[in-house]
Amino acid sequence: MRFFVTGATGFIGTHLCHRLIREGHEVVALIRNPNKTKGLPRTGVTPFKGDLSLFKDKDLPLPPCDVVIHLAGIVAAKTLREYHEINCQAVIDLVECLKQQKWEPKRLLFASSLAAAGPSPINGPLKEIDTPHPIDPYGRAKWEAEQYLWEVPFPITSFRPSVVFGPGDPACLTLFKLANAHLGLKVWRLNQQISYIDVDDLVDSILKMAQENSHQHKTYFVSYKTPTDIEELWETISETLNKKVFVVPIPQFVLFAAMAGGTFLSKIIPFKNQLDLKQYKQMTVPAFLCSSEALQNDLQWHPQNDLRACIKKTVLGYKKDGWLR
Repeated sequence: MRFFVTGATGFIGTHLCHRLIREGHEVVALIRNPNKTKGLPRTGVTPFKGDLSLFKDKDLPLPPCDVVIHLAGIVAAKTLREYHEINCQAVIDLVECLKQQKWEPKRLLFASSLAAAGPSPINGPLKEIDTPHPIDPYGRAKWEAEQYLWEVPFPITSFRPSVVFGPGDPACLTLFKLANAHLGLKVWRLNQQISYIDVDDLVDSILKMAQENSHQHKTYFVSYKTPTDIEELWETISETLNKKVFVVPIPQFVLFAAMAGGTFLSKIIPFKNQLDLKQYKQMTVPAFLCSSEALQNDLQWHPQNDLRACIKKTVLGYKKDGWLR
């Protein structure tokens, strides 16, 4: 099969491209920055130079492909407009561009997020039939894109990964660096429950979804069978690094003030602020849980990596890349 992949040079994208090439598929990868292609396979990937703004040109000819996988997005944008433009409008532009092609994909896979569904009750994982109630700009933009996709004429699968762990993940690196310095953080009197998934298990699910023959639109949560919580997460990271981690509880008002200050400074001094105020609500709700039962039943997908395996693989990857010592 031939795949068109956006976000190919990102964390999930590089793992996906390696898997596709290993299994004998062809990959056409949208490449925004040629300097970030070192993580891609050396052979088998055809670069398609440009960024998401290319799709605004409805006359743009795209190379014929069997499946389109749209991974590109932004988790921490500087403005509400940027959240919408990259996580929603770019999806609309891509689909409208695909509609003008002389070929039609067998299926379009859209990387949404658990954030599109919003938080869950404690010990009550969300299912696909539950009405989404996103609480942050990122989740709302993803949910808007999902709603648009329901009206698309060719088959669509929107998949909602939970927290993703794995080698090369920049989003979780701060957690591991803190633990490596013997420090952990949590919200005072809150042991947040979270669903998670290993990047290789996620990639496996994407391949299962790509090979689905149904003409129906689908939505799936992607997570491991059992969730974890913040305390267990710090404990597992501590054991894997073989370092004692002192977890410091932070009152919510202190967290709010720190995130507000960081957000303000990031608008004056350009730097990558990983604790943006827009993410405050995500960090202070009791649970982000989802069930992947539908995906397991429909496509016979079975995740293999529990939390301990996820964290071990992530740490080994960070050390191999020189991100951790």
